[in-house]
Amino acid sequence: MSDLVRVGRNADGGYLFPKNVLNDVSGCLSFGLGAEWSFETYLLEMSDGKVSPERVVFFDASISILGLLKSIIYMGRRTAYELRIRCPKSERKFRLEDLKRSLIALIMYLPTFRFGKNRLRHIRRFVTHDAKNKNEISFERALSHREDPRQTIVKIDIEGGEWDLLCEVSDVAQLADAPVLIVEFHDTRRPEFMKVVSMIKEYFWIAHLHGNTSDRATEVGMPLYLEMTFINKRYSPRDEIRKKLPIDGLDFPGRPGEAPHEFEFNN
Repeated sequence: MSDLVRVGRNADGGYLFPKNVLNDVSGCLSFGLGAEWSFETYLLEMSDGKVSPERVVFFDASISILGLLKSIIYMGRRTAYELRIRCPKSERKFRLEDLKRSLIALIMYLPTFRFGKNRLRHIRRFVTHDAKNKNEISFERALSHREDPRQTIVKIDIEGGEWDLLCEVSDVAQLADAPVLIVEFHDTRRPEFMKVVSMIKEYFWIAHLHGNTSDRATEVGMPLYLEMTFINKRYSPRDEIRKKLPIDGLDFPGRPGEAPHEFEFNN
């Protein structure tokens, strides 16, 4: 698709989808929060008031002020240890931008989710297929937080939990009204990967692919971590299939300095 726009920062956390679809969006459910929420804040800014803060809902039980503090302390200790043993930069678990991102998240969490005038909603629950613990919410119940399913983006980035949510045709059918579905698949070597994508394609077109980095790939060259943007089939594709990805000026590596995964399609 040629009319793609980037929503979110120029690094991990930003996604592409057609501009004409953006005009029909009034809300977003995000399964997984982490220390970065630029996609949702950009969505608010780009919607000219159509997307209201109360319609942007995050689900993640792992993020809190205390959780962010613990994460920063752990990253600091780990980095100090690696510096002490003179660990090569390429082998270090964290980079300076990881620490900076967590510090910014710590500073911005309260005004963004608790005390700000236009605060977003954060429900401290993990989304699972069938909630069994107090810190979980079922997939079906989480989706009930959409005020208008036909105008609400669903974004899933839950570190492998997507396989539990999208295991049956009936699960994917619950998403059939969404204008945009964004999923980051973790470990595309799993045998159910193609099955899940095929089920999603019953209701959606594939609008964009993004492999986080070129050095983490399966034996056949597929990115191990693959971000996929799907557009509802009620929107007709406006042009031919792109032959190559990434797109200059729109696609960026997950981390500065890393090479994005390159795709080339024959048909």
